[in-house]
Amino acid sequence: MLYGVVYAIISPLLLLPDASLPDGIVSAVSEASSHLAAVEVVVPVNTILAILAAFVAIEAAIFTYKGIMWLIKKIPTIN
Repeated sequence: MLYGVVYAIISPLLLLPDASLPDGIVSAVSEASSHLAAVEVVVPVNTILAILAAFVAIEAAIFTYKGIMWLIKKIPTIN
């Protein structure tokens, strides 16, 4: 029964065609991957990318918090 409910919910998505990236993007990613593999010998690229992702996530959380607080301050009855 649960399978039927989930299938009914996602059935509109199954009507969409399969998506794929253009060949230019695929070749660019594979070339960048080969360049990063060469740099990996000297610099820990995976660690730097993980730190960058954490930094971006923290900044996005701060931006979201400030946006929500700004929105709350704009409601006249709350001030």
